[in-house]
This record gives sequence, structure tokens and C-alpha cells, in this order.
Amino acid sequence: MHFHGFWLFCCLSFLIGCSLRTVESSSEINEASGVVRQNDDLVVVDDSVVGAYFRVSLQGSTGPLIPLRQAPVRRVPLSSGCLAVDLEGVDQLADGRLVFLSERLRSLIGEDGLIAEYDSLLGEFANRGLEGVTCRALPSNVSRVAVLWEGGYPDYASVPLTLRDSVGRSVMRPLVVIHDLRPGAQGLELKVREAVSTIELEVPKPVGQEPEVQRFRAPDFVWSRLKKKTEQEWGFIVLITSQNSRDHPDYEYHWLQRFDLGGRLVGEPLDLARFLPAQIQHANWEGLSWFERGKSLVLVHEGARNLPPHAFVLTLPTDWQFSPESWNRL
Repeated sequence: MHFHGFWLFCCLSFLIGCSLRTVESSSEINEASGVVRQNDDLVVVDDSVVGAYFRVSLQGSTGPLIPLRQAPVRRVPLSSGCLAVDLEGVDQLADGRLVFLSERLRSLIGEDGLIAEYDSLLGEFANRGLEGVTCRALPSNVSRVAVLWEGGYPDYASVPLTLRDSVGRSVMRPLVVIHDLRPGAQGLELKVREAVSTIELEVPKPVGQEPEVQRFRAPDFVWSRLKKKTEQEWGFIVLITSQNSRDHPDYEYHWLQRFDLGGRLVGEPLDLARFLPAQIQHANWEGLSWFERGKSLVLVHEGARNLPPHAFVLTLPTDWQFSPESWNRL
């Protein structure tokens, strides 16, 4: 289908769908899936809400645990409306614009409409797709934008019947794809073959065989400076969570792991269980961003029946930190 025809079809389909939804009018965060800090607010996206995002005021918060239903929350509608569907990530471009990642449309959405569409190589497969976006500034307000295809076990029930015997229980590595976006860019088509870099993450591999053993998917990540010997180089801090591929899976590990730009592990992981209150250690952690660049991160998780969503501010160990001044070095 032609690019413009595709977007006309999407707009019509989601306008019809949106007219049937009531959740989008809610001012309550239910399924927090992405986060970024802007001044004294957390900008939070909820993948169950169409056409809006949320601003959570940090004023008066004592942290590090921030209940997202008790803090002052404001729902902000997007003029891009029903293009802002299934939002899984959010960040800020070098030109100041917020950018939202739609997994279902494999697209970057701005407050005023489409910024970029990725090609079908980054589409959803068996409920696995684009989950994270992170940006950093290059000279002249160019944005180096990385998106994260989550990998992990496919959702077996969502695997096409003809593929279940061959790939239904096979784990997939997370994939990072990086493009540069000029200031004010809109309506782009981003091809994987034209990316600045495409990186498979060599996630840890607990001992054992699929489908019983735990394997990792990657819901979100941030650009980071990494210390290697006496030099610093660019890489990522990635939120990785694990499960097995049983019909009723177990979710065992919730870690932060550093990776270099070759997708290789840097150092040992941080087990979030060391830092999180017991009642939220095994929540579905979905969003990650810098709270204080180089020093602390903020994470958000989805709510569940007996567990409302929270944000959590994590101060990094000293050997994970870097000086904010080094952020602007190429």
C-alpha cells in the first residue's frame, strides 16, 4: 500500500475505533509504559490510552517511590489524536519536541502528528514489537534516535498456526535501530537498511533450554556514557526482564544491564530486587528514563488488579554514574 494511502487507512480505522473507546477520557494512569522527565514533571504514556499522555507533577514528592494515582496528574490530549495509539515509549528530541513511540503503527508520533514511520521489519510479531525510544542531541539540533525492538519469547498464543512448530518457542534477541533526525522533521519513512546502526543485544542467557528456562526481553532503554579503561564511550542502559515460554509463564528477573554499541555486555547487571520495595519487585516494569542525567534513573510499571502503578527513582551505583558534562561529547 502506498505510504499516504496507508496513513489514510490508519486514520480512518482508528477514528472509528476511538469512537468506541471510553478509556481515553480517563485521567487515571493504568498501564504506564514509558516515561521521561521534563523539569518538575514526569511525562508518562499509558498503552491503554489513545490520543493522550499524562503529566505527573513532582512538586511535593518525597520519592523515591511515586504512586502515579496519588500524585497530581494531568491528562494532555494530542492533536495527532488516534495516531497516538499503543504508546510504549516517550522521549524529547534535540529540537525540544516530545516524541512518542507507537508499537502498533511502528511509528514516532509528535504532538502535532506523524514524525516518522519505520518499515515492516520492525513490525509486531506474536505480541513482540517496538517498546523503547531514547534520544540524544548532535550538533545543529540533530537528534540521534534509537528505538528498541524488545525480543524475548514470542507470545505462543499469538504465533500464526503454521509457524508454531518451528518458531513458537524460540527466543529472539532485542534489536536497537538508530537514525538521525533533523530539527523539525515530519512525515519521514525510516528504513532499517538506511540506519546509522543496527545492533543485536547479546542479553544474558541463564543456563537451560527453551522453553522452560528464563530468557530476556527488553522493554526500554536510555543512552548512557560507559567507562572503558580510561575513556568514556556511548552505549546504553537497558531494562531487561525475563520469562519462560510455558502456557502460564514465570517472570523471574528484572535487571538493568549496560551494553556497548556492538551490543556486548558491559559489566554485571543490577538486580532491581536489591532496590525496590518488596511489594513492587515483580511488577511489570515497562518504562525507563533519566531522572538526573548521569546519576539516577526513573522507572514506571503497569498496574495490576491489586497493584496500582508507580514510578521509582533509582540512584545508580558510583561505577555506573558519569558526569553530566560528558553527555555533550560526541
